[in-house]
Amino acid sequence: MNSKTKLVIDKLNGLLNQLTLVAEDIDYLSYQTVSLPQDISAYDAYRIMTQSQPKWLKILFQMRDFLGRMVGIRTIKGFNQLTEDIPNIGDLVHFFTVFELEKDKLSLIIKDHHLDVCLHLRLIDDSDKQNKLYVITSVKNHNLIGKLYMVPVSVLHPFIVNRLLRNLNAKK
Repeated sequence: MNSKTKLVIDKLNGLLNQLTLVAEDIDYLSYQTVSLPQDISAYDAYRIMTQSQPKWLKILFQMRDFLGRMVGIRTIKGFNQLTEDIPNIGDLVHFFTVFELEKDKLSLIIKDHHLDVCLHLRLIDDSDKQNKLYVITSVKNHNLIGKLYMVPVSVLHPFIVNRLLRNLNAKK
């Protein structure tokens, strides 16, 4: 882990008190924030973020699945519509496994032989009527395929998350 990543982790731990990452020594870290009304839970924020996606993102998921099959990466098929039913720890939500679930916290993990990913959503009190949502993604690569996979993903991921966060702004 490089020193810049370590500084970001220290900053996030200071803000959030406790941060869930996929591993202690991660290879990729990204975070984005947005303000939300206090009545939205971390799971609801994820559900709203992923309920609608632009056509270009659907195409990227299709390309990812097509190319990934050639090197043994399992298909994920993108985001489908989630119900309002709250999942349990260990349940699948899209292609992730629910690792942590509280009103203000949702950690989703996917692990395979190429890389492990944790998507951590955390809400903190920002004002009387607003929370700040942190969407934190951490990745641990296991081999060359994982590293190669992350080359385009590391560039595109912040744009994708920021686009999905716009779905939350539409719900305010």
